[in-house]
Amino acid sequence: MTLAHDTGQRKDARLAMRLTPDQDTLIRDAAAVTGQSLTDFVTTAAIVQAENTLADRRVFRLDDSAWTEFLAILDRPAVRIEALSTLLAEPAPWDKNS
Repeated sequence: MTLAHDTGQRKDARLAMRLTPDQDTLIRDAAAVTGQSLTDFVTTAAIVQAENTLADRRVFRLDDSAWTEFLAILDRPAVRIEALSTLLAEPAPWDKNS
Protein backbone atom coordinates (compact mmCIF):
# COMPACT_ATOMS: atom_id res chain seq x y z
CA MET A 1 0.00 0.00 0.00
CA THR A 2 1.95 3.00 -1.23
CA LEU A 3 0.56 6.30 -0.07
CA ALA A 4 3.25 8.45 -1.66
CA HIS A 5 1.03 9.42 -4.60
CA ASP A 6 -2.33 9.45 -2.83
CA THR A 7 -3.80 12.78 -3.91
CA GLY A 8 -7.46 11.81 -3.57
CA GLN A 9 -7.77 12.86 0.06
CA ARG A 10 -8.03 16.32 1.52
CA LYS A 11 -4.77 17.37 3.15
CA ASP A 12 -5.54 18.84 6.56
CA ALA A 13 -2.71 17.44 8.68
CA ARG A 14 0.52 19.37 9.12
CA LEU A 15 4.02 18.30 10.02
CA ALA A 16 6.59 20.83 11.20
CA MET A 17 10.30 20.24 11.76
CA ARG A 18 13.48 22.14 12.45
CA LEU A 19 16.47 21.71 10.16
CA THR A 20 20.02 22.94 10.00
CA PRO A 21 20.70 25.32 7.11
CA ASP A 22 22.71 22.56 5.37
CA GLN A 23 19.84 20.07 5.69
CA ASP A 24 17.40 22.65 4.35
CA THR A 25 19.62 23.43 1.36
CA LEU A 26 20.19 19.76 0.58
CA ILE A 27 16.47 18.93 0.66
CA ARG A 28 15.49 21.99 -1.39
CA ASP A 29 18.18 21.23 -3.99
CA ALA A 30 17.04 17.62 -4.28
CA ALA A 31 13.42 18.68 -4.70
CA ALA A 32 14.42 21.16 -7.41
CA VAL A 33 16.49 18.58 -9.29
CA THR A 34 13.56 16.16 -9.35
CA GLY A 35 11.14 18.87 -10.44
CA GLN A 36 8.95 18.35 -7.38
CA SER A 37 7.66 20.93 -4.98
CA LEU A 38 9.34 20.90 -1.59
CA THR A 39 6.14 19.54 -0.02
CA ASP A 40 5.79 16.72 -2.57
CA PHE A 41 9.47 15.78 -2.31
CA VAL A 42 9.53 15.65 1.48
CA THR A 43 6.15 13.91 1.72
CA THR A 44 7.13 11.23 -0.80
CA ALA A 45 10.50 10.61 0.86
CA ALA A 46 8.97 10.40 4.32
CA ILE A 47 6.18 8.06 3.22
CA VAL A 48 8.55 5.73 1.39
CA GLN A 49 10.82 5.56 4.44
CA ALA A 50 7.84 4.99 6.76
CA GLU A 51 6.49 2.18 4.56
CA ASN A 52 9.92 0.52 4.40
CA THR A 53 10.32 0.80 8.16
CA LEU A 54 6.93 -0.76 8.84
CA ALA A 55 7.04 -3.39 6.08
CA ASP A 56 8.40 -6.19 8.23
CA ARG A 57 6.37 -5.22 11.28
CA ARG A 58 2.93 -5.71 9.83
CA VAL A 59 0.42 -8.38 10.71
CA PHE A 60 -0.40 -10.67 7.82
CA ARG A 61 -3.77 -12.38 7.87
CA LEU A 62 -4.60 -15.52 5.93
CA ASP A 63 -7.91 -17.24 5.42
CA ASP A 64 -8.17 -20.92 6.40
CA SER A 65 -7.26 -22.18 2.94
CA ALA A 66 -4.20 -19.96 2.63
CA TRP A 67 -3.10 -20.83 6.19
CA THR A 68 -3.36 -24.56 5.40
CA GLU A 69 -1.31 -24.07 2.24
CA PHE A 70 1.27 -21.99 4.15
CA LEU A 71 1.66 -24.72 6.80
CA ALA A 72 2.03 -27.39 4.11
CA ILE A 73 4.84 -25.40 2.50
CA LEU A 74 6.59 -25.02 5.85
CA ASP A 75 6.26 -28.75 6.55
CA ARG A 76 7.72 -29.86 3.20
CA PRO A 77 11.13 -31.47 3.42
CA ALA A 78 14.00 -29.25 2.35
CA VAL A 79 15.34 -29.74 -1.15
CA ARG A 80 19.07 -29.43 -1.75
CA ILE A 81 19.88 -27.16 -4.66
CA GLU A 82 23.32 -28.20 -5.82
CA ALA A 83 24.13 -24.94 -7.63
CA LEU A 84 23.25 -22.97 -4.51
CA SER A 85 25.31 -25.27 -2.31
CA THR A 86 28.30 -24.82 -4.63
CA LEU A 87 27.89 -21.05 -4.67
CA LEU A 88 27.64 -20.81 -0.88
CA ALA A 89 30.75 -22.99 -0.48
CA GLU A 90 32.87 -20.54 -2.49
CA PRO A 91 34.79 -17.85 -0.64
CA ALA A 92 33.36 -14.36 -0.91
CA PRO A 93 35.11 -12.13 -3.47
CA TRP A 94 36.49 -9.94 -0.69
CA ASP A 95 37.93 -13.01 1.06
CA LYS A 96 39.80 -14.29 -2.01
CA ASN A 97 43.53 -13.64 -2.18
CA SER A 98 44.25 -11.87 -5.43
